Amino acid sequence: MPKDLSVVLLLDYYGALLPEKQRDLVEYYYCDDLSLAEIADNEDITRQGARDSIVRAVNKLREFEAALRFVEKSERSKALLKNYKETLADEDLEKLIQYIDEM
Repeated sequence: MPKDLSVVLLLDYYGALLPEKQRDLVEYYYCDDLSLAEIADNEDITRQGARDSIVRAVNKLREFEAALRFVEKSERSKALLKNYKETLADEDLEKLIQYIDEM
């Protein structure tokens, strides 16, 4: 299963919405870079069970993003900030960056 590292960003935004077990498995695979075999051994499940659970969790994360679009909005806001960076005073820019990071 190829690793799409955009899942890590989705996990940051929506990970708390997943059941704890699924969130843990996704973190092991994408953040800790464990193989499916290692995850299966650590969690006392089959390799296929680990894979299926991770695939279901990633699909849920993508569904959350499709419905809520938090990642898309955040990335668009950051891109706009970069465009305005040269026209804003440093103090104003820092306030905007802080505001967006808090979103």
